[in-house]
Amino acid sequence: MKKVVKLISLLIVGMLLLTGCSQGSVSTGSTSNQAAPSEKLKVKLAAQATSGQVFQYLAEDKGYLGEEGIDVDLVYINNGTDAFSALSSGQVDVISTYGTGGPLIQIANGQEFTIFGGYMIIGATPVFAMPGTKYNSVEDFRGKKIAIMRGGTPDIVLKGILYDAGFDLKKDVTFVEMKKNTDVMEAVRSGGADFGAVSTGFELQIKDAGMNIVMWPDELWPNHSCCRMVAKTSWLKENPEAAQRLLRAYLRAEEIMPSNMDRVVELTVKNLDMSVETAKSFLLSPHIKYETDPYKNSVVKMWEKMQKFDYIVDPTVDIQDHIDTTNYKAALDYLQAKYPDSNFYKEKQKEFIEFNL
Repeated sequence: MKKVVKLISLLIVGMLLLTGCSQGSVSTGSTSNQAAPSEKLKVKLAAQATSGQVFQYLAEDKGYLGEEGIDVDLVYINNGTDAFSALSSGQVDVISTYGTGGPLIQIANGQEFTIFGGYMIIGATPVFAMPGTKYNSVEDFRGKKIAIMRGGTPDIVLKGILYDAGFDLKKDVTFVEMKKNTDVMEAVRSGGADFGAVSTGFELQIKDAGMNIVMWPDELWPNHSCCRMVAKTSWLKENPEAAQRLLRAYLRAEEIMPSNMDRVVELTVKNLDMSVETAKSFLLSPHIKYETDPYKNSVVKMWEKMQKFDYIVDPTVDIQDHIDTTNYKAALDYLQAKYPDSNFYKEKQKEFIEFNL
């Protein structure tokens, strides 16, 4: 009888262990049958201090970088030209908050850059004007002056919208080119332009300067592609494991981000030394969407639009050669295998098919 009881006890314990294994784990857990990499790989990543890199902050805060075996040296470069130069010269390995249009222009001009992941697919890039300026639809831009930073996301997305609305971009509207977002705002405030379009993080400054936001481009061009993760093509070929570890850590951060926005705000305020109000103005904006997915189809669409209004004129450059989705897919597959019960990774797999294939 004692042997029977002992046998039953062992069977019960075994069933409990099997049940525990079958439940899987979420990516925030510490238990897994896949051990963390024993050797860390290093990546030097550049971002702009106006909006930061929230996946990096959260992944570091939660220990995901260490668990995935990646050591990230984050540097801030606020000028796109300097960021592209740093990437080209090898001073940084990856850039992540410099739009899509800027990198595409660099690629069109011969730079061997490759887009391999995402940061923001839409990035809260408002169009604004002084109080009393008439705006009911894009038709109200006809005959007006619009201040922009040439090659930036606000510039290219707005021009894409106007082109699709039938505007002749050389005749129906005048673009006043500025070097900085603050110069764009001053041009509108001083009367040098009727409208302006700026990058992420300037919503409160627009309001403080007494101006009004009149249009959000993402409402007319959804998923237009904002900030992409970009590397030199040679670096990506030589360091696929580093790219995949980085993407895994950022994907895990993306998974928990919606339920940790208070912490994301705290980390952004701490890292960028900005006010809570400023951080919340873009982090919690309905016009911003953080995505690690490369969104290949959106990048190609922007490339094609830029060809139509002569930002890209060399027909020999094939943008398909400069978009890599394999490292992202490998990172996603790895995490789904590790956390099979995570609905997040199941949805990301569906999104990958929709937005990349």
